[in-house]
Amino acid sequence: MATKKVPRGALRVLEMGEGCNAFTEFFGEGDEKKPKLKMTAYSGGIIKDHWYWGDLALDLSGMKFNAKFPILENHDTNRKIAFTDKPILSNGRLEINPDTTKFVDTEVSAEFQKLSAEGFPYQSSVYANPTVVERLSSEDASVEVNGITLKGPGTVFREWELKEASVCVFGWDSKTNATAFSKEEVEIDMEENEILAQEEPEVKLKLRKKEVTTMTKEELLEKHPELVEEIQLEAKKESEVEFAKKETEFSKKEEDLKSENEKLTDRTLELEKKEAIRAENELRKSADSIWTKKLSESDIPETLFEKVRQYVSHVKFTEEGILNVEKFGEAVNAEIKDWESRGVTSKVIGAGFTEKTVDETELAKTQKGIDDDVNMLRKKVGEKPLEEK
Repeated sequence: MATKKVPRGALRVLEMGEGCNAFTEFFGEGDEKKPKLKMTAYSGGIIKDHWYWGDLALDLSGMKFNAKFPILENHDTNRKIAFTDKPILSNGRLEINPDTTKFVDTEVSAEFQKLSAEGFPYQSSVYANPTVVERLSSEDASVEVNGITLKGPGTVFREWELKEASVCVFGWDSKTNATAFSKEEVEIDMEENEILAQEEPEVKLKLRKKEVTTMTKEELLEKHPELVEEIQLEAKKESEVEFAKKETEFSKKEEDLKSENEKLTDRTLELEKKEAIRAENELRKSADSIWTKKLSESDIPETLFEKVRQYVSHVKFTEEGILNVEKFGEAVNAEIKDWESRGVTSKVIGAGFTEKTVDETELAKTQKGIDDDVNMLRKKVGEKPLEEK
């Protein structure tokens, strides 16, 4: 047994004509009505003029299969119709067992059931993986298979494995095979024998081992230029479709990532804003607490507390979001002391009430002098003057 490379499409075999078909029948009544797949995958006859094997017959006595195998559409593993188990050999025909076949829940399967029940003409095809092959190279050579005679040239799959069966929309002629399935090669292990007719009529045909040979690219181009062109055009078309599909998927992913990044950026900025506001409120609260404590301990009248607060801002004593409490407190103390030194104080007379020691007119003059000094300093540093009361 030798390993041979063959086009994947060469393993997909459909018998032309009405003998091999697939359709759906419904059994039961009302809600109990259920679909069943009626499918003749191979009639046991000779498949005429297969694009790769020539006249071809599959020996049903040499067929093997897995315990379960799939039913697909056009041999496409992405288009699943059903799955089944041991097929039926009836009157030399290979049929799918409708009682053990189960439709799958896919759009493709639902479409097939609907259309085939309405009479759409689906054909059947099998994926046959040969392990022992007989080649009839001469017109004088012939063999018996499935109770019929195959005359050369042609091919017989004496032993083969049924990998899957498919429902097909179009016939499996040489052109569709050459275009759609010829270019992709697979390796299979098979024994290939050639059957020759002897010169003496009375001598029976005999088998002999044959070395597996392949056609070079140059030979293929010379003998079948139209086939090469079809393969190239189909490959180009499929590549363009695949590229367009990948490009669309990439663009969508890029747009999705861009949108996600924008959302994350907006969310981050919102969180940063909230954190900045919270931190600033904490700083202001801490600074107000220091002012309140120190002003309440001073002799400055309560009516001037808000005025005095304006002259020392916590901002100048904040670095990297942290208030320097010690230096801020010192600045507050100095400011309060300055106000007190200018006579802005009150004293306690008896108990229970307060009397200001500064004449209101004198106090206003003092306050105006302070404001003038402050405005002069603000003007020097480029800040706006305080509003006049």
